[in-house]
Amino acid sequence: MASGKLRVAVIGAGAAGLCCAHHLLATPSVYEAPVVFETTGQVGGTWVYTEGSEISSHVHSSMYRHLRTNLPKEIMEFPDFSFDPSVPSFPHHSKVLQYLEDYTDKFGIRPHIRFHCTVESLSPVLGDGDTVQVPWDVTFRTQGDAHPVTQRFEAVMVCAGHYSKPYIPDIAGIETFQGHILHSHVYRHPEVFSSRSVVLLGSGPSGVDIAMELAPYAEKVTLSHRGPPLQWALPKNMSLAPALASVAPHTLTFEDGTELKADTLIFCTGYKYSYPFLVPCEGKRCSEKTASNGHPESSKETLGANEHPQESRLSKEQSVNLLEEEEFLGPDMGQGHIPPLYRHLIHARYPTLCFIGACKIVVPFPLFNCQVLFFLAVLEGKCQLPPPNKMLSESREELKKHLRDGLPLKYLHRLEREQWRYNHCLAETAGFEPLPPVLQSIYETCRSFRKADPTSYRGLNFQVLSKDQFRIISS
Repeated sequence: MASGKLRVAVIGAGAAGLCCAHHLLATPSVYEAPVVFETTGQVGGTWVYTEGSEISSHVHSSMYRHLRTNLPKEIMEFPDFSFDPSVPSFPHHSKVLQYLEDYTDKFGIRPHIRFHCTVESLSPVLGDGDTVQVPWDVTFRTQGDAHPVTQRFEAVMVCAGHYSKPYIPDIAGIETFQGHILHSHVYRHPEVFSSRSVVLLGSGPSGVDIAMELAPYAEKVTLSHRGPPLQWALPKNMSLAPALASVAPHTLTFEDGTELKADTLIFCTGYKYSYPFLVPCEGKRCSEKTASNGHPESSKETLGANEHPQESRLSKEQSVNLLEEEEFLGPDMGQGHIPPLYRHLIHARYPTLCFIGACKIVVPFPLFNCQVLFFLAVLEGKCQLPPPNKMLSESREELKKHLRDGLPLKYLHRLEREQWRYNHCLAETAGFEPLPPVLQSIYETCRSFRKADPTSYRGLNFQVLSKDQFRIISS
């Protein structure tokens, strides 16, 4: 930090990473130009659509061909950059990607992105035991380079997303099924399922959307899920079923004992957290790949066999597992987890490391913006955090309460309706302008329309009239 300015690394050039870069570039008196590490060759993260499910063996986007947003653009957009007014309220995924491309160019972010560059490890540089202002050694490798490179930063903002590693629950007999198995992550279009009997597990947004897409093509579509019955009218060849209990070669058995013959099983069961660069593996980086059928496979890749000796690295004895609470957390049932986070955002032990967008069931872009502004206020000394031991204690107590309430570990950072209080709390604490109340109003209205009829709500268009008011201008 010879310049006296803070050098910040950003991991990922999806929406969260672009938001980080924008605000870092907006304060050149405090920060050096950020370094944004992006594994692929373009911005956009999960909004980059490809027909195949893999890009150079890197499993990436979960977009399917006809996907449209399930949130209106009026609440999706960043507070300081609007969508093109001609775009409908529920745009096709290509319009969201174009929005992110325009955002990148509007704020001059592209020159600061290192494309085809993968972060392989992240190490806190521990000196006198102070973990509050700890700097970081970031080791990365650019595609085509024989050796990794390590550089030091005063802070790191992890924006790697959580929609690239499919979660497939363990179901009795699944290995015996003779039909086709996949995860919604690799689903692209419905035509290939013509005349099949398809069972989808999970009635979240992807499960419902894909089921409705498949209905005109498949012979039969069954949506298996827990919870109360869905209230909207189903297509003639579509039915509902309870949660899946077990699988035989050609038959599925559900929790109520009913059986169904099927030839295709699609898991719409969400994703797991995966940050392989956080875990030291004694010279190896733990890695996961997903096979074309959606099942996880283990693999290992060599890391840094010939590192540059002059570059700073922690020794093996000093290596730190940044997912340090594993014994306390207990088994995660294959869901993956992240470190103990203060306010779902900041590493409780090493507060110069943050995770933008780790929260689930949220309106993403405005939440990213609030999290970025909060973290930068912390780095600039405008917002004082509790000491690390207190943040650790609070994060542990939050987890204990979560588990006492009987909630799965995977829902620890699921905010849903709590997101608005959370966003307001970040703004109030750090002293930036809170999100306007109209966003929550539109969100709740859209939620009720979607619940009543997921087949028609995207025909609505919204118009924001003020910070508190909106109207529906067409249906």
